[in-house]
Amino acid sequence: ATISLVAIRCTLVSLLRGSIIYLVGANYFLLKKYPNVITIAEEVSGNPGVCSPVEEGGQGFDYRLAMAIHDMWIKLLKHEKNEDWEAKIVHTLENRRFC
Repeated sequence: ATISLVAIRCTLVSLLRGSIIYLVGANYFLLKKYPNVITIAEEVSGNPGVCSPVEEGGQGFDYRLAMAIHDMWIKLLKHEKNEDWEAKIVHTLENRRFC
């Protein structure tokens, strides 16, 4: 049987939504049950709502660990000589929203 790309995309979007809903619920529960807990989201999407309160439509995390920046530095340090660095690294550092 052939599966269409549209069906695959819809399934992936549905799974992603379900995952985010689960994380928001788990995070909200933790923050209500343990008011002093600190939650950190490790993510690369640059989603502006990661650290916004759940009541405002966000995911409610206290901090965001921006993995894209980390990955960019590892790639840069492993594969390029210092003198070959380009200004594009500034864009990579600035193209995401931070909490």
